[in-house]
Amino acid sequence: MSRIHSGVYNLDLYNYNIVGLINNIILSIKDYSKAHNLNVEFFSNVDECIIACDPEKIERIMLNLLSNAIKFTESGGHIKVDIHKSEDEIKISVNDSGIGIPEDKLMYIFNRFSQVDKGLHRNREGSGIGLSLVKSFVDMHEGKINVSSKLGEGTEFTIVLPVREIEDRSGNEQPIDISQSNVEIMQIEFADIYRTSILKLNKFLGG
Repeated sequence: MSRIHSGVYNLDLYNYNIVGLINNIILSIKDYSKAHNLNVEFFSNVDECIIACDPEKIERIMLNLLSNAIKFTESGGHIKVDIHKSEDEIKISVNDSGIGIPEDKLMYIFNRFSQVDKGLHRNREGSGIGLSLVKSFVDMHEGKINVSSKLGEGTEFTIVLPVREIEDRSGNEQPIDISQSNVEIMQIEFADIYRTSILKLNKFLGG
């Protein structure tokens, strides 16, 4: 976060199919959602949308939002990711049927180190830096992120990114293999889920 705010942390932009990227990210959390008895749906009004983006940062954004949705949605709930492309922008929404966020807390949700009430977090709090980092990455892409929520009914995060491409980088370094970074990122973003699953398993086994 300090590197971002000091301006020394930059995006590594490539022309990338963001629809395919997000679809792969959703597929990567399939086991986690099943383990928590959650139905994850994905919809898009286009099969492909090439935009200039940093695929690793997009991956971090989506895994953070999805991990929050899983953490705070009870068993049997649903999570929906929707992509809608218009002429000059693409809108990505992550909607869950979880516990929701109090209205008076929504204005602070992207503040660094800010956390919602512990009771709502069900003792699954981290540093509180996750959503601040998400917003910073979205801002670096010159996009916007908004949140709407109703206590007890769910939360929706909406990201809007510009649809544009950069000059062809053929012959230069190739995009990172996001599947390799995925493991490390998921260990960070899903740390609470790992711990909760292990505790449940130990209890089941009588440990």
